[in-house]
Amino acid sequence: MRINLRNKVLSNSIWMILEKVISIFGLIFVTSYVAKYIGPANFGKISYVASIFIIIQAICNFGSEYLLFRRVSQNPISGRRLIHSTAVMRHLLFFILSLGVLFYLQINSDHVTFIFGIATAVAYYFATIDVVAVYNNATLNSKINTICNVIGLVTSLLIRYVIVLYKLDILFLSLPIILVTLVPYLLRRYLYRKEHSRTHGFHKAKFRNKLRYSRYMFMAGIPLAISSVSVIIYARITQFVIMHFGGDAELGIFSVASQLATAWMFITTSIITSYYSKIYAESNKDKAALMVARLHGLIFMISVFVIFNIVLFGKWVVHILYGEAYETAYPIMLILCVNSLFSAMVPIVNKYIVYDSGYAYLSKKTVAVAVVTIPIAIFLTKLHGVEGAAFSTVVTEFLSLTIFNYFFKSAVVLKIQISSLKPSTYKIVSKYE
Repeated sequence: MRINLRNKVLSNSIWMILEKVISIFGLIFVTSYVAKYIGPANFGKISYVASIFIIIQAICNFGSEYLLFRRVSQNPISGRRLIHSTAVMRHLLFFILSLGVLFYLQINSDHVTFIFGIATAVAYYFATIDVVAVYNNATLNSKINTICNVIGLVTSLLIRYVIVLYKLDILFLSLPIILVTLVPYLLRRYLYRKEHSRTHGFHKAKFRNKLRYSRYMFMAGIPLAISSVSVIIYARITQFVIMHFGGDAELGIFSVASQLATAWMFITTSIITSYYSKIYAESNKDKAALMVARLHGLIFMISVFVIFNIVLFGKWVVHILYGEAYETAYPIMLILCVNSLFSAMVPIVNKYIVYDSGYAYLSKKTVAVAVVTIPIAIFLTKLHGVEGAAFSTVVTEFLSLTIFNYFFKSAVVLKIQISSLKPSTYKIVSKYE
């Protein structure tokens, strides 16, 4: 029984990794095709609008990806009721926030940006309400998510190809933007309802229970939502600053550089996620700290190797995928590679803080980093343009990896990072093993 469960967990992890690989590389090829066709300025508009709705999505989710995952893992029936009972709250909040953003875009942007804004709003709406994807991951059915996402991605890719091939109006690109989330949502919803439509008492929860579930989601989700939004803000604030001080074309160049500089990070994310399943199960804190130090060193070496290859072949990749209009993205990409080095290691630290019961500290840290990011991004972008914006991400990510963690429990993170630099840490036999 235990072996079967272990095999199912391994299989589910492989499907999750496969989904990330297909999504990332598929979107790179699709996006590069579109970016080359519409040019840096219009591509910058799409990136700008997408950044806004990523924040809205995080607000509307209210940390549901964590709460639902935990609830479904513990009690699938209760998890399904929680999904349905809190649906109205997600729908209503998304409509209110998105209408406000679209109204702002209509007044302060051009026609193309507004149309892409509507398309992006619709796309993120389906991504926001698609909590069935979380349910599938929690019940070890990530295979369904992967297949549905691939179908949606292929559909979007084919339509974008037709639009570019026949040189249709740029506004037609709003259709594949919607389909890339709509198609997987409809497929998952159909399969989900087909499996659970006969479950007794599932679809018709009592009104009192709906209020109870909604209250639980609201109260428990606020800290998680604040943390999630803070992470997105400090990851995306640079794009808003570039748009303000630079413009559409500069943001388009930066978006391409950022996408290529960080595309490989699914590798380190997968390794960290898998490795931490062992760390979370370790009750000996000294041994856990040793494991984290080793993981820190491993991720650093992988990151350096990948970045070395990006430096060698990055210019060629930019030219082949995006064309001459985006060649200035290469030097920016090199700066962002340093940022990706730090970004790849930040989850190691954050997960260790969670392991050591530092939920409150992690939330405060995330908000603090988001607050510090804003003045740094504004100052460096005004001073050095897009290159300055790229440098600002390096500074804030370095702070997130180092100084902002050193106030946690007698600088235990600093001790782990120092340990990761010592050869003795990587001996096969240690005093903890």
